[in-house]
Amino acid sequence: MKIKGALVPALTFFDKDGNIDENYQLKHMDWVLANGVNGLFVTGTYGSGYLMTPEQRVEIFKMAKIVSRAHPGSFVVAHVGANDTNSSVYLTKYARDLGLDAVSAVNPYTFKYRDDELVGYYRDIVEAAGDMPVFAYNNPSLTSKAIDIELVKKFSAVGVKAMKDSSLNRDLANSIKEFSANEGVEFEYISGSTKDWPYFNSIGVKAMIAGACNYAPDLVASMYRLSQTADHETFVRASDMVNHISDFIKVGNSLISSHLALTSRGYEVPYMKKPLICPYEEYKDKIREDAEEIAKAVELIKELDPEYRYVEM
Repeated sequence: MKIKGALVPALTFFDKDGNIDENYQLKHMDWVLANGVNGLFVTGTYGSGYLMTPEQRVEIFKMAKIVSRAHPGSFVVAHVGANDTNSSVYLTKYARDLGLDAVSAVNPYTFKYRDDELVGYYRDIVEAAGDMPVFAYNNPSLTSKAIDIELVKKFSAVGVKAMKDSSLNRDLANSIKEFSANEGVEFEYISGSTKDWPYFNSIGVKAMIAGACNYAPDLVASMYRLSQTADHETFVRASDMVNHISDFIKVGNSLISSHLALTSRGYEVPYMKKPLICPYEEYKDKIREDAEEIAKAVELIKELDPEYRYVEM
């Protein structure tokens, strides 16, 4: 199975006691897909997976499956990365039994793991996944260890089928493409952002997992569509606009930025998972500025994309 399109690394929303806000969670997932995003990537970094119990993560898997059924053709990729193999295997088996489309896992990061230890980690996940594809997840800022092409080859040998790359490494993307072509193996590179999409699109990358989908799914969906259908100049203008919005809204960590940006679009957003908090009062002016900037971006994308549409949450 090949993942194609723009996927959201979906935020997870909580009540003040740290329980999942099921109503808002379902609404947000549905809103993102209704606005043209192609799939859900759940319980990763944006999804606060590392702050959740395995049981809470399974709750999100179930919700994502429910919402995806209402949007035929959409994907659900469950992030099952954890600091112990048993938890990752437990989550993988649940995702498999629920019929999700794939699982992904970041390298464990508590210790400085050897390559053979990481290969063993992914081998166990692949065995638990059965026929469901397994993706690696390169996030060196979190794990302090970058996945290079030699590790990719070792992961591929135990059955890993793709890699999400948050580092947006052009050389690595090209090396993966050459490895797949020369060795005749199935291994895909998935961009971890809207950043540098013109380049990745030009070398045949088919999917991105982009945080901006959490608050601007309409804009990212249009940009992705234009990358497949429009002339290069039009597509690049759309890409520059989306990246400008992403940079403009950024304050604190990406989860806080996303919560503020959702608020700027007129939605009352529930809590983050402690110890994270979103200081809305502190950023009242920022929320207003975000709203103004996103409104400008919407007007531009309407000029570029005749198929642009926006569905309210």
